[in-house]
Amino acid sequence: MSNRRAITALAAGAAAVTIALTAAAFWLSYEHLHDIAGGNGLSGTRAWAWPATVDLFIVTGELLTLRASLRARIDWWAIALAALGSIGSIALNISGVGAGASVLAYVVAAVPPTAALVAFGALMRQVHEVLDRISDAPAAAPHPQPDTAPQQPAPAAPAPAAPAYPHGALELHLAPMLPASPEVTADAHPSAPAPVAPPAPAADRTDDELIEAARALATTGPLSLRRMQRELGIGQARAQRIRDAVDSTPAPASEEAAS
Repeated sequence: MSNRRAITALAAGAAAVTIALTAAAFWLSYEHLHDIAGGNGLSGTRAWAWPATVDLFIVTGELLTLRASLRARIDWWAIALAALGSIGSIALNISGVGAGASVLAYVVAAVPPTAALVAFGALMRQVHEVLDRISDAPAAAPHPQPDTAPQQPAPAAPAPAAPAYPHGALELHLAPMLPASPEVTADAHPSAPAPVAPPAPAADRTDDELIEAARALATTGPLSLRRMQRELGIGQARAQRIRDAVDSTPAPASEEAAS
């Protein structure tokens, strides 16, 4: 229990530090872009609003990426927005230093937006690990409710009546048993089943075969990306594509009837 508490405390501390780093780097980048706008013809409210045209792309992309992570999805459009805003912010911060400056001045200008991008990536990694741990945890089985109804004693079975034979004792005349024929003995003792060939490697299996295998996995527990990679032997990108196909296409009629 103490080990689990320590891991939880470390994860919470890392998340808090990452959020603080993201906020500080974002503020420094925004201030520098404001200074660039003020030195290039904008003043007052316009100088403060101009950096938002760049940094809000980063905020929008990060929020959409976080939403996709909570839904166990990958939103490439959100990732593109965050990357485009981050690259634009880095480029504008560096160009705002001007020509002929020292190398250290360019590094100082590039550090805040770069640190914000890296910190957000670290935060998304922690979110993915938590979601994978939750999806892989087995569902708790319901506790059976005790049966409080009084148990009724089972009725006693009636004793079988003795058979009556009007002509005295019953005599049985049995013919000698014939030896069993080869056909009968062959059917009565079937040969051992032939060994089943192991399934084909994931690289040789088509998407349709992997979709059927993923549907079979979904009947035994949560269909997470980590579980699909482990049990189907495929990579993360292919596991995401297979699970999207499972979610978007209905199950065959035979499987629906069986369920």
